[in-house]
Amino acid sequence: MSTKPRIITLMFHRVNDASLGYQPAQFAKYLDYLVKHFPIVVPGDPLTEDVAVCLTFDDAYYDFYHDVYPLLIKHNIKAVLAVSVGYIVDDTNVTPQERLSVPYVQGMEDPKFACKTPFCTWKELREMSQSGHVIIASHGLMHQNLADKNSDLTQEIILSQKILQERLGIPINNFVYPYGRMSEQSHKMVCQNYDYGIRIGSALNLGWDTKNRFVYRINADPLWTKQKAISTLLIHKLTLKYWGNRLRLK
Repeated sequence: MSTKPRIITLMFHRVNDASLGYQPAQFAKYLDYLVKHFPIVVPGDPLTEDVAVCLTFDDAYYDFYHDVYPLLIKHNIKAVLAVSVGYIVDDTNVTPQERLSVPYVQGMEDPKFACKTPFCTWKELREMSQSGHVIIASHGLMHQNLADKNSDLTQEIILSQKILQERLGIPINNFVYPYGRMSEQSHKMVCQNYDYGIRIGSALNLGWDTKNRFVYRINADPLWTKQKAISTLLIHKLTLKYWGNRLRLK
C-alpha cells in the first residue's frame, strides 16, 4: 500500500430528508466519529497524516445550512459545498419546516425550487462562505450532465463561476461535476478555470492531484446511514480503485 498521504473524499447530498429516512442526528453521530479518527481537509490543504477525510456536499440543499453548518462550526472544520447557481434565490420567507419538507428528488423541479426554496439562499451562502467553514464550489448553472454533447459548457463551467464570484465576493477554485459525469472537453475547460475538478470515482486520492486536477469521491450515504467505520479493508479497496482509474485514464 502506498505511503503517500491518502484522502478519502466523501460525497453527501441530503442529511435531513424524511422521504429517504435520513435523520440529522444520525449524521451528527457519524461526523463525531470522523472528527475523532481523521483530520478533516479541503482541496489544497497540507497533508501531514496518513489518511485524511474531505467532506463534500452536492446541490446546496437547505438542510446543509440548517443541520450541517452548525456542526462544522462546533467541530471547527471545513467542508466543500457545491452550488448549482440557477436554483439559488436571494432570500426567502418560507418556513424552515416547509423548505426541509421538499424531497430530494423534487428539489430541482420547476417551480418547487422557486416557491418552496429547498436550496440555500444567496444570503445563507454569503454567511457560510464568510465563516471560514464552508468552501463554495461550482456545481454548474443548471446541474447539467457535462458528458452530454448538448450541454452548454461555457454556461455551466465559466458563467456559474463568474456568478458565484460576483455574488459572494470570493474566488471559486473547485468544480464539482453534476452526476459525476464529464467529457474530455469539459474537463479541459474545468482545468483552465479551476484548481480541481471533483467527480465520482469510487476511489481515494493519493495526495492532491495538481496535474490532472481530479479529486475522486465515494458515495458516503451507505457509510453514515449505517454508521460504518472507514476500515483498513475499505482503504485498501479505494487505493486499488485509484490505480485502476489512473491506468484507464478516468
